[in-house]
Amino acid sequence: MATELRSYEEVGYLKYSGEGMQSGVIDAGSAGSALVGLDEALRFFNAQQSPDLATLSYDIPVQTRAGSWEALVLGGMVAVGGAFALGYAKKAGEKLAENDFKDIGLTHALKKSMSALHWLAKLIKHTKIPRGWHIERVKPVGPVGPLKIAVVVNSKGEELLVPLEYMQWFQQMPPRLLLKMTSVVRTNRVLTIAAIDGSKVEQVTIVEEDKPLFNNMEDEEFEEDVLFPELTHGLNAQLVGRLIRGNEASNTVGLEYQGHVINCVPGSGSVRQYKLALFLRCKVEGRVTRHSKNRFVADRRPTLILSRVVPLEPDGQLGLFGA
Repeated sequence: MATELRSYEEVGYLKYSGEGMQSGVIDAGSAGSALVGLDEALRFFNAQQSPDLATLSYDIPVQTRAGSWEALVLGGMVAVGGAFALGYAKKAGEKLAENDFKDIGLTHALKKSMSALHWLAKLIKHTKIPRGWHIERVKPVGPVGPLKIAVVVNSKGEELLVPLEYMQWFQQMPPRLLLKMTSVVRTNRVLTIAAIDGSKVEQVTIVEEDKPLFNNMEDEEFEEDVLFPELTHGLNAQLVGRLIRGNEASNTVGLEYQGHVINCVPGSGSVRQYKLALFLRCKVEGRVTRHSKNRFVADRRPTLILSRVVPLEPDGQLGLFGA
């Protein structure tokens, strides 16, 4: 039986390069960690784009190539012949084509996910912290259908402009999402994460000195302690911070407060009532609960049951939820 040759669109890659990597040889443990980490990150960002991609069983096609050790992420099939054939990728592409993902196809989703992965690495390198980033302000970019951009300022006063949609995804992500990929970086082994969109390639490099930024162990240890112990269960509190995320599915918003994110739940109604306050500095009022998960064991993080949200600055953008 003749082998069926297919071509797939390149949407991004991971590349480990440096002294001794020219042959494309890498130890199996490092290769396995990198590929598992890449798969986990892409599935997380895919799921942010469509809930269907969180439940469907599918494969992410990857091709490795030498010159360095490179894992090339491939999108859906392109309508031209090619030299790359992979049966499971063809099957996965056909399965995804049978479904409606709110107009999100696998190639489109993977392209945005690789872009988000690239921006996440840039954000961590820019701020030198793995989470809890402070959004200085939000501004529209572009004359038609403006893209909302979050301005993130680091300790040196330097600005990084990050797509606001990606910042929302980053607030939901599990800790150390990039750890499996960055942990195999060595003195002579540099990691490059690249997003490809047609002829445009955007990339960021991670060297050995950057590795501690992606570990996030200090944050995990801090979580063992009670966060904001002064916010006791049942207290009526007034806090000033910035609403940085909203999730209609869970009916919650996140309040950035003193470098941490406090989960907030409306006392009544939907979080849509706060859409005009999203990404603005606000005064929020509500009742503190520390028993949202277990009635007998106090939560380490407080949850605020909202009764009132008062924006403290004008609304310069449309908000997350749309009209």
